Amino acid sequence: MANGSCLCGSIRYEVEILPEKIFNCHCKFCRKAHGADYATVAVVKYSTFKLCDEKGVLKEHKNGAGGFRAFCSECGTRLINYAPDKNLFFCIALSTIDSPISFKPVAHANTESKASWCEPYAGIPQFSGFPDSL
Repeated sequence: MANGSCLCGSIRYEVEILPEKIFNCHCKFCRKAHGADYATVAVVKYSTFKLCDEKGVLKEHKNGAGGFRAFCSECGTRLINYAPDKNLFFCIALSTIDSPISFKPVAHANTESKASWCEPYAGIPQFSGFPDSL
């Protein structure tokens, strides 16, 4: 199990990371939400996710793809994104993990909408959309 939190520490969580399901997402939604060329996220089993939000500051935004992005309303950290049925798709932003991370992304996803200046690094596969294997 890995532990994670938002920048201000108001939200904490615990989850089991699946190392074979970590990827760099280049979709326009992740790029805008993170303000970066891409977001590194990990698909996890929702059943292992334990949230501690004593102040009730976790807020969600329905994104253009029909899913949700959840963030801390105090510090703005984007923590998770998920499908309406969280058991079908549930991701955490890898940058919010506080535990030591000994794994790395296995793919670049959604490169069809990558920033024009971004050249995804070599060594892992690139997918124009979201690969079925993740």
